[in-house]
Amino acid sequence: MKQLKVLFALTILALTMGSCNNLSSGWMSSSSATNEVLTIIDSTEWKEPHGRALFDVLNSPMLGMPQREANFKILHIDPRNFTRTFKMARNIVEVDISNMYTEAKLSAEINKYASGQVVLTVKAPDKDAMEVFLKENGDRIVDYLVNKELERIGQWLMKDSGTPKTRIRTTFGFELDYPKGLSNITEDENFFWATNNSAESRQDITIFSVPYTSETIFEKDSLIAMRNRVLGEHIKGSFDSQMSTSRAMPVEYRKLEIDGLFRAELRGLWEMTTDMMGGPFVMQAFVNENTNRVIFVDVLVYAPEKRKRSLIRNMEGTFYTIKIADAVESN
Repeated sequence: MKQLKVLFALTILALTMGSCNNLSSGWMSSSSATNEVLTIIDSTEWKEPHGRALFDVLNSPMLGMPQREANFKILHIDPRNFTRTFKMARNIVEVDISNMYTEAKLSAEINKYASGQVVLTVKAPDKDAMEVFLKENGDRIVDYLVNKELERIGQWLMKDSGTPKTRIRTTFGFELDYPKGLSNITEDENFFWATNNSAESRQDITIFSVPYTSETIFEKDSLIAMRNRVLGEHIKGSFDSQMSTSRAMPVEYRKLEIDGLFRAELRGLWEMTTDMMGGPFVMQAFVNENTNRVIFVDVLVYAPEKRKRSLIRNMEGTFYTIKIADAVESN
């Protein structure tokens, strides 16, 4: 019964979304909710080890969250039911087991059936090879799907955001877009803070900059120390509390590149030092070569007793809108 309800909901959503064509391309837009993945695999195989391996990959926990939340909501249908309606889903993962393959591999197609869609196909010569491949490449699959989701969010934010771009460009020499509703703004020298100030589903973004001195500033401990110093100085709470990076769980650190711009990233939990407040945050740091300053962009959410996956990812989409202004604009 639960699966039938899922199929019915997808049918209604796809028909609704599919009735509106993308006027610029003449191609129908993909549907389904953010952070959902539709898996296409035989119902019997779905219960077998390689099917469970696929489920485990997509159901893996998000990093840097205070409670366990899966990376994706998983929907499943049998290939025989994969009709035109379901081909409108935004994220599709299918399996293809055939002796025509000599080894397991992964392929990706963009806009295969609809605009804004990602279709991943896991190919393998047999079920055992499929299971091994999924277990060994789970992080790669999740990262790809999450990045595509964040790219979509970023594209949406660039069309529909509430960002005071001129103020940020003038102060920091770059542009970005963040979600609407963060209308409570605090500014100081080389510091910007916007929040919706909600008691239930709070979303914040902070931006600050410091002079670039050496590459050591991008080391994990250096980034954490900088975050604690600057945000602790500017974000205060009750009982003389101040913003800090929680040590309740390890802070995730990685280096990445988006749109040709090198960034160092922290992902973990924030807390107020003497207050019962906290939640997930993600921070990225990068150099604005026009000003020779390091820019820090930090997004966080506070949603006690609520799921936070969509809240934090909607904020993370901001990182995919960052653009360094031209040198002339920075002066």
